[in-house]
Amino acid sequence: MNQHLVVIEKKHQSYFENSQIQCITPMAYLLEDTKTKKKVYNLSSQLGYQDLGYYVSLLAAARNHKVLPSVQTIQDLKDRRIQKLYSEELHELIQTKLKKIKSDTFELSIYFGKNLTESYNKLAWNFYRIIQAPLFRVYLKRENEWTIQRIKLLSFESLIESHKLFCVDQLTHYVRANKKFIPPKSKYYFDLAILIDKEEKSPPSDEEALKKFISAFRDNGFQVYLIEAKEMVNVSEYDALFIRETTNVKHHTYRLAAQAAKEGLVVIDDPESILKCSNKIFLEQLLERLHVKRPVAKIYDSKLFNQHAKNIALPCIIKKPDSAFSMGVYKAKTFEQLESRAQELFKSTDLILVQEYLPSEYDWRVGILGGEVLYVCKYYMADGHWQIINNDKNQEEGNSAALDPTKVNHEVIKTALKAANAIGDGLYGVDLKEIDGEVYLIEVNDNPSIESGVEDEFIGDELYDKIAKHFLKLCQKKKGNHE
Repeated sequence: MNQHLVVIEKKHQSYFENSQIQCITPMAYLLEDTKTKKKVYNLSSQLGYQDLGYYVSLLAAARNHKVLPSVQTIQDLKDRRIQKLYSEELHELIQTKLKKIKSDTFELSIYFGKNLTESYNKLAWNFYRIIQAPLFRVYLKRENEWTIQRIKLLSFESLIESHKLFCVDQLTHYVRANKKFIPPKSKYYFDLAILIDKEEKSPPSDEEALKKFISAFRDNGFQVYLIEAKEMVNVSEYDALFIRETTNVKHHTYRLAAQAAKEGLVVIDDPESILKCSNKIFLEQLLERLHVKRPVAKIYDSKLFNQHAKNIALPCIIKKPDSAFSMGVYKAKTFEQLESRAQELFKSTDLILVQEYLPSEYDWRVGILGGEVLYVCKYYMADGHWQIINNDKNQEEGNSAALDPTKVNHEVIKTALKAANAIGDGLYGVDLKEIDGEVYLIEVNDNPSIESGVEDEFIGDELYDKIAKHFLKLCQKKKGNHE
């Protein structure tokens, strides 16, 4: 455990004697040799602005040591507006976990993501995941609902004896469960986490593709870890996060992406791309501004829909704003189907998108990373169905064919790049149709599918290597390492 370091005053170091975790005083840390890569747990008693503990976190960042808490966290917790954002993100979980509390006030003490009362551990971990401080206390108050009043960093010194012992136990367990650091002589320069869900029915990458990703990343100097959200992962342990689980704004994928971005990790999909790509209303307005040719589409709320529904041309496509992988997307052939689907969607969304139906034998998919084309595929419609995935038949999919991008209609490539570049410089899958020589952009997806034998059919393992090299370039830029 010599890569993990507790910074704490001399008088408290005896508590850690049996933990095998190295301890050092704040002043000694400020004067120490900085060559070894470390994870620093700053338990200094004084964390105020320009106090000794404050400088520990400040210099840890300068030394490229991963430190808890960071200077940003120390400063953020002084801002009530930021604390309010924490309250909004965890609102539903807070209400659920505290609903049986009889008092109208509650204090939750969190030590390395745990609370002494096990039933509060899920809430404690979610606070820890966002706040990223070793020891802190959340003060909550109930009026109509529970809200956060303030969040306070705790010093080890301020804890009662039983809590000190619990804290040491939790840190020891935490370090043993999260040994992510690489020996100095390792051939790996960066730690990469690939977020997956082993239970997902149609993940963005199949098992064989994940193996190819792991091999490519290792060849490019990454130590690779497959992680799952249910493991209560701490993304700050890594240098980069690659999300290979279907994303959604109201989902842990978005929360982990946002946390990773906040912690300074290289992350794909980045939270901004998830926000933009997952909302079809945003995309429609963006494509309108870009003057990109696309199926005629209109946005409706329930009132507007009821006024104009009978004038909508049929057949048409009805989309929920955050639809993905053909879910939440429906075809209406009759007015009755249109009205039924729309009313069903309005139960969970204020707005829907009604789009012109353009039948085609296949859709183009252009994979783009960092503003460059990775692959081009034809996705054929599922047998007897109007989509490439038939969710009514156990997610049955049509055939596919990867092609040489240089031999594809230039207008397909040009349109895809124009749309993707307007979103960002991440990894995107742009869907288009080509009908009678005209190119129509359908949508831009974050978290595009990359499966063995499909998207890699034309360039093979080079596809995975290109993505790994992109991560490497960004990690080197982040670390100021251009070797």
